Amino acid sequence: MEVLYFVERRLNQARIKHLTSLAGKFPEFRVTQNPQDATLWVAQESNCDEVIDFLVKKKKISGNTIAENKKLVDISWFIGCMKEKKLMDIQPSQLLKRKVDADDGPSTKKSRYSGDEAEEHALFRGDANAEARALAFRRGSATLKAHPKEIVCEEDLKNLPYIGLTNSAKAGHCKMVAMEILSEGFSDEVEDVLNGSFYKSMKLFTGIFGIGPQTARKWYHDLGMRTLEDVKGKNISLTYEQSLGMEHYDDLNTPIKLEEAECIIKMVEKACNEVCDELTMTLVGGFRRGKSQGHDLDLLISHPEDGKEKGKLVLIIEKLKEHFIYTGRKMDVSNNLNKGNFASSTMDNFEKCFSIFKFNKSWLNSNLEGKAEWKAVRLDLIVVPSHQFAYALLGWTGTKHFEREIRRYARTEMKIVLTSHGMHSLDTKQNFPAETEEEIFQKLQLEYRAPSERCC
Repeated sequence: MEVLYFVERRLNQARIKHLTSLAGKFPEFRVTQNPQDATLWVAQESNCDEVIDFLVKKKKISGNTIAENKKLVDISWFIGCMKEKKLMDIQPSQLLKRKVDADDGPSTKKSRYSGDEAEEHALFRGDANAEARALAFRRGSATLKAHPKEIVCEEDLKNLPYIGLTNSAKAGHCKMVAMEILSEGFSDEVEDVLNGSFYKSMKLFTGIFGIGPQTARKWYHDLGMRTLEDVKGKNISLTYEQSLGMEHYDDLNTPIKLEEAECIIKMVEKACNEVCDELTMTLVGGFRRGKSQGHDLDLLISHPEDGKEKGKLVLIIEKLKEHFIYTGRKMDVSNNLNKGNFASSTMDNFEKCFSIFKFNKSWLNSNLEGKAEWKAVRLDLIVVPSHQFAYALLGWTGTKHFEREIRRYARTEMKIVLTSHGMHSLDTKQNFPAETEEEIFQKLQLEYRAPSERCC
């Protein structure tokens, strides 16, 4: 019999309770609350040093405790036992390593606040506090990015929103990480995230077209996969979209350059004009905010007269069909949310096409000796009715954080619901039509911010 102790580090009580319940169904396992009584310590996203440091800080063990008679294993081993309904042999890869062994070579210390990675890691974890934790890091990171001066000391953090001026415990965590970077030049916590196998594997898996965090977590925890080679070797059943994501993984994870985007834009614009010369096409997303490269290309398609944009997307796709590797169309489920009818919607219900586009490199460079002639890129086409265009333009320009904050402000401060389809009063349900982004800002009593100023 194995006596298990589930280490609370990165395992909340609800999860431990569930794991304990599972273990109780098998005579091979007994769960203890005392790590000293256990033969196996089971942990998640940790190495040996982190587990021991955690237990010492929690006063579960003394500082001079020798853990050599304990086996420290990754939770993937236990999940594998549950799946097979028997006690499984512990594989070398499932034994927790010392920190010096767990790291893949020396880590690169970062002299910046890595709120983006911390936010991403929180969402990857997917636990009960994931969203709140991710949002706290996102807000803290945005605050520092938007700060007009370089942060060089603790005094510079004073009274900063979401970092120095708040009662939020999560924001306090942001300040703690920022302080560590200021004093040491790097953060152990951030380095542990970036160099940990969980974050690395989740980044790899979610980089596959069609794979989200939930599936990636299942691969990591339940199937013990760590690399793309593991995905190929496990003979995983993939959808058509995911298979394409694997096939074109390198291309789809290589940024699209501005000159490549401009070339595709001209092609789509030509197809739009051939379908209907009154159709308009507008670049949105990161490129509209002034970025020189991006992970995909987003284009809004509209018509000056409401209703005449309908049915045009399928014709545009037909014009460009030789250039598409994949086209995933999503129909407008709400009949384009006609005037006055978007009231309660906070979702984007535009007709759209999420595609993989075959970009011919010869369009930019005729000298391709020994190189691939084309590469796969992400192209999203979104069809928007004229009366909702200003709101769609605002919503699709981003960033996600900017959109979240302006919608939060609208609801909490102005009692207004703002979506990519329109805006209405929370109390009276009165609609607020707008022809331009500037008009939307004006109705919200906000100073207009150009797209380049929405990059926080």
